[in-house]
Amino acid sequence: MDKTTKRLLVIGVTLGLLGLVFLFYSLNPNGQVIFPQCPTYKYLGIYCSGCGSQRAIHDLLHFRIKDALSHNLLLIPTILLLIVEFNTRIFYPKKKSILYLRATPIAVLIVLIVFMILRNIPKEPFIFLAP
Repeated sequence: MDKTTKRLLVIGVTLGLLGLVFLFYSLNPNGQVIFPQCPTYKYLGIYCSGCGSQRAIHDLLHFRIKDALSHNLLLIPTILLLIVEFNTRIFYPKKKSILYLRATPIAVLIVLIVFMILRNIPKEPFIFLAP
C-alpha cells in the first residue's frame, strides 16, 4: 500500500469514527430504530457480552461513567486497552503488544464467556451485571 492510499484510509476511518461518535452522542440508542438490536437477546432472550454497549457508549460520551458501567462493565476496560494499544503502536512501534501474545485470544474468550454466563444469572450479585 502506498503512502497516498494509507493516508486516505486513515482519513476515511477517522471520518467514519467521528460520524459514529456524533451519532452516539446525539441519539440515545434506547428505543431508536437506527441502532441494531442484539440478535442473541432478541432470539434467545439472554444477554451476550456486548449487550448494553451502545447505551454505554452514549453514556460515556455524556460523561455518565456510572451509567456506562451499569450497561456494560467490560466496555470501559476494553476502550482503555484499545487506547493503550493504539498509543503503543504509534509511539513505540517496536515494543511487543500484549494483544499479540499467544494466550491473549484464549484469555479474552474466557473472560467474554464467563461474563456472559454471570450476567444471565438472575440472582444477586449477578443481576448488577445485566444491562
